Amino acid sequence: MNQILSGPRKASYALFALALVVVARFGLGPFVLSALVAYMIMDLTERRLRDAGARARVARVSALAVFAIMAAALSWIFISFVRLAVVRLPDLLDTVLPRLTALSVEFGFDLPADNALELRDLLVASAKENFSSISKTSGLLTRGFFQVAAGVFAAAMRFLTPREEDGASNLFEVLRTEFSARVRLFVRSFERVVGAQVTISTVNAILTAIFLHAMGFPFKTFLILTAFVCGMVPIIGNVVSNIAIVTAGLIVSVQLATFGLVYLVVIHKLEYILNSRIVGGSIDTPMWMTLVGIVVGEALMGVPGVLLAPALLHYAREEMRALPAP
Repeated sequence: MNQILSGPRKASYALFALALVVVARFGLGPFVLSALVAYMIMDLTERRLRDAGARARVARVSALAVFAIMAAALSWIFISFVRLAVVRLPDLLDTVLPRLTALSVEFGFDLPADNALELRDLLVASAKENFSSISKTSGLLTRGFFQVAAGVFAAAMRFLTPREEDGASNLFEVLRTEFSARVRLFVRSFERVVGAQVTISTVNAILTAIFLHAMGFPFKTFLILTAFVCGMVPIIGNVVSNIAIVTAGLIVSVQLATFGLVYLVVIHKLEYILNSRIVGGSIDTPMWMTLVGIVVGEALMGVPGVLLAPALLHYAREEMRALPAP
């Protein structure tokens, strides 16, 4: 027990906790998230190629090429999603809000505005208020882009740096070894959580695309991209994409929206089984704990905190599992 909880290991825990506090306090979530994603893709690709028998240099160069291709593809998906959102959301609101007004009169429930025009103005004003609160922090978009670029560059430099041998010749080396172990375990946790989430999000987007095309939903391209991008966010992402799909169904008919809602409930129940099959026993964090972690992560770091929270929960559990009970 003394060897497991040695002084350097305790110090490495403190340093790791301090690093998390610094990231949350100074808004470094985009930097950490982009660095983790970039390093995960490169490291995972290199390990797969090495396991397949590729030479070390070939595997490393190939991993960089794969990362460049994947980064370009993910950037294209995100830019396409943003462009479609800017174009399609106003059309979606203009089309569905009058129908919501009619439904509120028919079924006798109150909307937060007297008519469709006021409801649209309310939504637009809320969006503008959120945007203004974001833009008050000077240069946030530029700062966020800089953090993402810096994170990718740092991950590439770390990936290309020769692996240092763990040594115990002095206190610094021992502490570096222990802290590196903390970081490696967190990267593995992030790799498992995000890898599983990407797989589930891809399957969800494919099934949603088949359903939308079969039922003749409007705004299909936008809704499919919404299902994929939002599906990357655990729990909350599915709620957002489901709301968008049901809202689009209201444009055609109440029956189509209802059928869409039933389909989404059924498919997400099936995805729970798929989730357990993909993740297996490696990520068995209870849903309530994941949701609490997501809420806390969003409060501390915004969207990056939402994405990092499940990995941090998994990391903390793995660290505690590595220690024997008192």
